[in-house]
Amino acid sequence: MRQFTKRSAAIVTGSVLAVAGGTAAFAYASGWFQGSSTTQVTTSTIKNVTATVNLRGNADNNFFPGKAVDITNASVTNPNDFPVQLTGLTNIAVSGKEGCTQEQAGFTLTNLTNRTFDKSATPVTNVPLGTLTMSRTADPICAGGSLVVTATLQGGIAEASTGTGDS
Repeated sequence: MRQFTKRSAAIVTGSVLAVAGGTAAFAYASGWFQGSSTTQVTTSTIKNVTATVNLRGNADNNFFPGKAVDITNASVTNPNDFPVQLTGLTNIAVSGKEGCTQEQAGFTLTNLTNRTFDKSATPVTNVPLGTLTMSRTADPICAGGSLVVTATLQGGIAEASTGTGDS
């Protein structure tokens, strides 16, 4: 019987490794394995999107019953890590003159278009938001006042936009 030499042992070892490696490669390529994965993530915090409009200082923007003013100069800030789409306003409230509330003034916002805003630490300016109208039946108690109209913005996560405030 022939005796193993170092050369023979190297050839046998190399052959065993080649077969084992080929089998492992076949198992990998064929999906013949099981495993698991763990990923740790953090999630974004939901922050308030703000829209600010100042209609004071221009006589053309003075409200009276039935008066409508196009809002063309809003500043919108989205501090979130994701783009948002503004779809509506709710909970309109009026303050600034004693006795004049939303019930007496009856403001509505119409012609609001769905607008998308990317994440931005600085406001997107000169954004048209829609048309603000005082009710035709507004109470005279609201006359001669400097009113503050607030509302809750509605919307959700949107696809990324061009960053211009356009949808």
